[in-house]
Amino acid sequence: MLLLLLLLLLLLLLLLLRLLLLLLLLLLLLLLLLLLLLLLLLLLLLLLLPLLLLLLLLLLLLLLLLLLLLLLLLTTSTTTTSTTTTTTTTPPPPPPPPPRLLLLLSTTTATITTTFTTTTTTTTTTTTTTTSTTTTTTSTTTTTTTSTTTTTTTYYDYYYYYYYYYYYYNYYYYYYYYYYYYYYYYYYYTTTTIHNDKNVFTQWLLLQLIAHIGGHACFTNSPCFYGILTTTVHVYL
Repeated sequence: MLLLLLLLLLLLLLLLLRLLLLLLLLLLLLLLLLLLLLLLLLLLLLLLLPLLLLLLLLLLLLLLLLLLLLLLLLTTSTTTTSTTTTTTTTPPPPPPPPPRLLLLLSTTTATITTTFTTTTTTTTTTTTTTTSTTTTTTSTTTTTTTSTTTTTTTYYDYYYYYYYYYYYYNYYYYYYYYYYYYYYYYYYYTTTTIHNDKNVFTQWLLLQLIAHIGGHACFTNSPCFYGILTTTVHVYL
């Protein structure tokens, strides 16, 4: 009995081994088939690569053509709209530029008069001699000349020039650009010879201060007050 059992077990083992071998063979066959398929695919790809590249190039060309067409359509539409706007609508006329304004805040004239007196004395002596009597006649003539010298000093405190320009620009629409620019220069003065007992340096310092205040007056929009101030100080000087 034991022997029979052993024999049966051996037979079963043999059968199992065969089955395993068969499975292994099947797996190997499958692997071989897969390898063959991969090789075939690679070959096909190698053969079809130029064709694929050509197809990609064709697609790119088509896309470029489409983009060009779209750009052309957009430009034509914008040009047509711009032409229609220019033909149908007329821009409003630009406002006339105002004339150049010369704003003279204060101009004062200070006149200093000095008097010089010159005296000229002329003496004439006449002598008459005789044998018995000597007569001496002396004639004296005195001439006094008074000359007046007038010196005029003119002070120009502040000149302010203001320009207004407009610029017209047209590109698909209408725009108006207004450019304002101005230039100014501070106080300058012209003097002739001054005969005065006052200190000239203090006068000059005061006039520089007045010119500086007058320059800032334009930006603070109060030219009248500073004009009156400069006029009074000039009259005082």
